[in-house]
Formats: sequence, C-alpha cells, structure tokens
Amino acid sequence: MRIDFHVHTNASIDSLIEPNALARKSLETGIIPAIADHNNIGSHAKMRALKAPFIPAEEISTDKGDLIGLFISELIPKKTPILEAIDIIHAQGGLAYLPHMFDYGRSKGRASEGESSKADIIEIFNARCMRKEYNENAAAFAKAHKLPGAAGSDSHFFFEFGRTYTDLPDFGPGDLDNPKTLLKSLHTQNPKLVTHTAPFFVRGTTSIIAMTRKLSRALRK
Repeated sequence: MRIDFHVHTNASIDSLIEPNALARKSLETGIIPAIADHNNIGSHAKMRALKAPFIPAEEISTDKGDLIGLFISELIPKKTPILEAIDIIHAQGGLAYLPHMFDYGRSKGRASEGESSKADIIEIFNARCMRKEYNENAAAFAKAHKLPGAAGSDSHFFFEFGRTYTDLPDFGPGDLDNPKTLLKSLHTQNPKLVTHTAPFFVRGTTSIIAMTRKLSRALRK
C-alpha cells in the first residue's frame, strides 16, 4: 500500500485542496492520504461521505511545534503541551507522527530530543523542506532512537499530492484501520520512500493564502 502521511485539505486555512478532488486522485494513483489539517478534523466526515480510503489525522500546533496524530477521532486543541498531545493521541488509539522536526521556521516552539523521541513515527522526508539537511537530520534522529520513518508530501495544493509517499508492500486495505499493524509494518518491512521535493514557491504561496483568508474572516466580523 502507498501512503502519503501528511496531506492537507481546504479545512486548513492555508490549503486549497478539495476533498472530492483528493479522493478521485487517491483512487487514480493508489495513494492513501493521511488527512492532517491544521487544528481541524472537519474534512474527515467529507472523506467518509465520499467513501474514500484515508487515515484520519490532525496536525496539532502544540506548545513545542507541530505534531500529527494519526488515526484520531476527536479534535486535539492547539497549544496542547506536546507530551500531553502524544498521550491524548495514544488514548484515542492513534499514533504520534512528528513532521519536519528540523525545519525550525515552520512552527513556534521546538521539542527537546527527549520529547521528540516519544513520537511513534518520524517524518524523515517532508517534500516542503527546502534544505535537504532538514530531512537528513530527521532520518539520523529516527535511526539513533530506533524509530520508524515515513514520507509525507505536506500537500497544500492539488498538484503536490501523488509525488511523495511511503510504499508498504505487505500492508493491505484490510489493515488500514489497524494502527498497530501499520506501526509494525514500518518497523519491519523496510518501506520504500518515493520522494520529490516540492517547488520552492509553494511555501510562500501557502502563506499568502492563509493571510488572505484571515483578512477575509476579520472583515466579515
């Protein structure tokens, strides 16, 4: 199974991806997205209504930076302390996935080595990391702490999805609702990472979209 562990929809303030278009492309490419919107799980219901396979997730703005909860069913509030967020993810039966951990310009706060090592999975390739050492350092961290690694496109635009994913050949559709099986597969299968760095302009454009939406919301009040 091909899985992109880090995908946004228009439920994120800085993304334009429509769930119905994402669902179609997922079926065409055979890539399962983990829907990890910023502090929002509103797109999960839309994906279920479309009967599209996906991993329900959230990218949480913790007190120490971004953290993704995979296989979650309830919203975890922003600014939740990172270790508490990990505990909540586990209480929901999910997995804690640490994205772009060395790309310090992405989020406010920075988790310590000890805090980061509590994650279940390290994102060792993020397509939006503009410097390759960010991903290389994440891979070295995962290896040093004997944690499995995975790849995420961090897609905010439709064209980004489908270029970066993690290939788990022995993890099938019937396993998609089983976080423990997924974690075991990442540990034991030596998954293949298919990686392509996103164009340099995507991050600046994403910021403009977020600012425009915030301004629009402010004007409507």
